[in-house]
Amino acid sequence: MKPLDTVMIDKILIQYDQQKKNYQDFLERTLTLIKEFIVPDGPKIHSIVGRIKEKESLVEKLNHPRVPFATLSDVPDIAGIRIITYFEEEVQLISEIIRREFNVFASPEHPKAQTVDPNRFGYTSTNLQVGLLDNRLELIEYRRFRGFLVELQIRSVLQHAWLEINKHLGFQTREHCPPARQREYARVTALFELADLELNQIKPHAWQPPKQSRANDSGAESETLPLLPEVPFEPPPTLEGETPDPPIHPSGAGKPGLLERAVPNTRISEAEMERFVLDNRLLNAYDRKIADHYDTRLIFKSPSIAVLTEACQLVDIPSIAVAGETIRHHEKFIRPVARVLFGDPANSKYEHISRGVTLLAVCATLAAKTGQTNAVFGFITRIRFENDPTVTGLASDLIERVKEILES
Repeated sequence: MKPLDTVMIDKILIQYDQQKKNYQDFLERTLTLIKEFIVPDGPKIHSIVGRIKEKESLVEKLNHPRVPFATLSDVPDIAGIRIITYFEEEVQLISEIIRREFNVFASPEHPKAQTVDPNRFGYTSTNLQVGLLDNRLELIEYRRFRGFLVELQIRSVLQHAWLEINKHLGFQTREHCPPARQREYARVTALFELADLELNQIKPHAWQPPKQSRANDSGAESETLPLLPEVPFEPPPTLEGETPDPPIHPSGAGKPGLLERAVPNTRISEAEMERFVLDNRLLNAYDRKIADHYDTRLIFKSPSIAVLTEACQLVDIPSIAVAGETIRHHEKFIRPVARVLFGDPANSKYEHISRGVTLLAVCATLAAKTGQTNAVFGFITRIRFENDPTVTGLASDLIERVKEILES
């Protein structure tokens, strides 16, 4: 395509100078949102980086356009974000998250996200034009970003490595390689693609934390059910000279000495708890159900880990293994208790649900099984839910609901 005339180039460059600061702010906000959305629902990623196109690079692009440009907003990559995943199959997972949380359009300069000829190996990448959702643009802090787009590239580490090697070699495609070496080039390209596909097959068999299991009727162990994700809560404030509340034993209710100070022999560390919250399939499954029940997103929040370790100590859950088994033995309580704690979904709206809420609901269940209102109220006050459910009657409501389930 012919370069733009000088009048058009000057017009776009003036717009660039006027809008650059807004694009930088838009890029930072978008990067923050993407990281928040990927952490709870997506795989671990290698990197997320963003950049604003420099003026010199823009001038070069305007002199050699792939598609026609009339204004600055027509240039697809003024703001750019690159997400690098560890595995090729995760590119699609990240793409699905992005499509759910943003307005997404096909990149005008990259209309296809795969090689043109299916009979040939070659570099692939997912390229999308991303803008904020309409409901977010209604917020006062986002209104100035209406019409702003960022070009998003999503690729695996190996795809990215091959692209960088090509740039270093000076090749963009096999056709740019000397004809005498194009066969060797094709072999190397195929090796990169094959490595990506083979890693997809190996990944499920990589080391994972031991799965918790239970015996079935025949005495054999059965695999755990898929887990769900979490709800918003904050760690309790630490008061100087404060004496922790006594733990409540998970084994039952109303036993003599149940609320006496009986500190567990061991305490779950925050590192253990974080791994449990992120990896336990049963917990993750119920977390997701709770988040869906409140029609909100599920996210991971580091402060929730301290809350969960505190909650487990209060009800005398001494280890991750016991936590897993306690969740399994109290599955029927999880959603009803969460509803008591966080309210009717028709009237209770949350921006997010924190991962690990399932364990929190189970700990509340153990407290309620004691049948002692003061103990339950103390537990709820101690863990400090974000919606501050310390209203009159909540402790008794919780005890009554647990009692109904026990008797059903």
